[in-house]
Amino acid sequence: MKTQFNLSELPLSQFEALGIYRDRQLLLEPEEISTLLSGRRTTLISLHELKGADFSIERLDARLSLHRQPTGAVELLIHPIYRNARAHPLLNNQEMQELISGSKSFIGKAVEREEGVAAMYNIEYDQSTRDFVGYYVSKVQAPERVNGMLLSEEEKSAFQRGELLELSDGTKLQHRATEPKGMLSDRKALVLSVLLDGGISYLLLRGINSLSGTQEQRDHKTPAFNAALLEMEGSKVLKQREFISPELQVQPQGRGMGR
Repeated sequence: MKTQFNLSELPLSQFEALGIYRDRQLLLEPEEISTLLSGRRTTLISLHELKGADFSIERLDARLSLHRQPTGAVELLIHPIYRNARAHPLLNNQEMQELISGSKSFIGKAVEREEGVAAMYNIEYDQSTRDFVGYYVSKVQAPERVNGMLLSEEEKSAFQRGELLELSDGTKLQHRATEPKGMLSDRKALVLSVLLDGGISYLLLRGINSLSGTQEQRDHKTPAFNAALLEMEGSKVLKQREFISPELQVQPQGRGMGR
């Protein structure tokens, strides 16, 4: 999916203060970095020996995310585990309890962004940190295809709104801002086709969490998934042939962005 942030924008000094940037290396798994660049929260990360002017913390488990300030500068946010659920200013007590209990996966609100102009704003509950996460529906990028199956405009709109989609082969998925992968599904892996810079790009998502914590996920290797995966691999080979001359096709070397 299209990322909200670029690697060059990462506030490395803030990562360094948390002990996860050292010797010019970002000490996060590639998937966590991708999650940050996509504007979502990482999984819980253990931070050690945090020190400030008035505090010293031996260990803190928290999720991390990036935030763009009005000036355009990017800052690193820390989402620790709270003892009790934090209240949200747009929700009443009943709505908060519905999200906390799981009876609702999100609650939508019409929020006035400027005078006379309202936008849909969804709020979810992060069970791992016990706080609420909000996002503008229009900012969610819906895939063009899932496992090669073209989404209609209504299906893409429903995905943005956080509603459950069921595709023609029975695959189910739902956008979730609180999920590192950005969605839940009854399949562990999906091939997404997304529109980037006027062209189609492919994204293989693995390790997607289940729609229900108690429901076993179905086999993701469906005929549609396998065909989409072959198409994705073929697209990669084609791009290499288009943009890399034969004499420059060398084995890529690691750049040290992971552990």
